[in-house]
Parts: sequence; C-alpha cells; structure tokens
Amino acid sequence: MAEVKSVFREVLPKQGQLSVEDITTMVLCKPKLLPLKSLTLEKLEKMQQAAQDTIRQQEMAEKEQQQITH
Repeated sequence: MAEVKSVFREVLPKQGQLSVEDITTMVLCKPKLLPLKSLTLEKLEKMQQAAQDTIRQQEMAEKEQQQITH
C-alpha cells in the first residue's frame, strides 16, 4: 500500500505551554466477581460427595443384611 501524506502538519510551540484538549477521566465499571472455587473443583467435590453417599448407602444395606441374618 502506498503511504498517504497527511494534509495537516504537526506544529509544536517553541514558547509557552502546550495544552491538550482531550481530558482523561476515570471510568467506573461493574466489579467482576470471581468465584472462590473453580468449576472443576466444584465438579470434583460433587463427584466425591456422590461417591461417599454411595458408600454410605452400601454400608447401610450391609448392616441391614447382617441384622436380618442374625
């Protein structure tokens, strides 16, 4: 691509102060809340809880079987 020359040329003052019209201001936005636990960790905890519940149910069933046979 060919370079396009600007119609305006930049002029910097040799004396005095240089002023800029564009004033930057702080922009406020909504805070982004991050989860305390990652989704993967939550899934692992749910899987672990489900496994513990299954083991408890099996143990209860075994106790019931032992009580019936005794």
